[in-house]
Amino acid sequence: MADDLAKKGLEVRTALFGEKAAVAGNEYLKQFDEGFATFLNDQLFGGIWGRPGLPTKIRSLITMTALMALGRGPELRLHMRGALNIGVTKEEIKEMIIHISQYSGVPTAVEAIRAFREVTEPRKG
Repeated sequence: MADDLAKKGLEVRTALFGEKAAVAGNEYLKQFDEGFATFLNDQLFGGIWGRPGLPTKIRSLITMTALMALGRGPELRLHMRGALNIGVTKEEIKEMIIHISQYSGVPTAVEAIRAFREVTEPRKG
């Protein structure tokens, strides 16, 4: 069972962030604490993201909503990139920001817009 969760966790992370980033992210967390890295991969990504009740795309939108509402900009950017990788459209992310702004407030929306622009607009210079 644990091996199944580990495999599923890596599959979900690879779909979201790409193989190189999924492996690098896991190694980064292992350097901090191997048990914590294993827990996040197996339980969060394998166990929670891998559950059959919701499509990954919906889980991604829910995750971005929570991160926006909590004002977690760096993680929001990471999950916006992941969302785009699995087929969430720019328009869907925009609508999520507009919708959640009415529940989490204008400052969280402005930060989410900033994150969205950084993730979706070409880098200058």
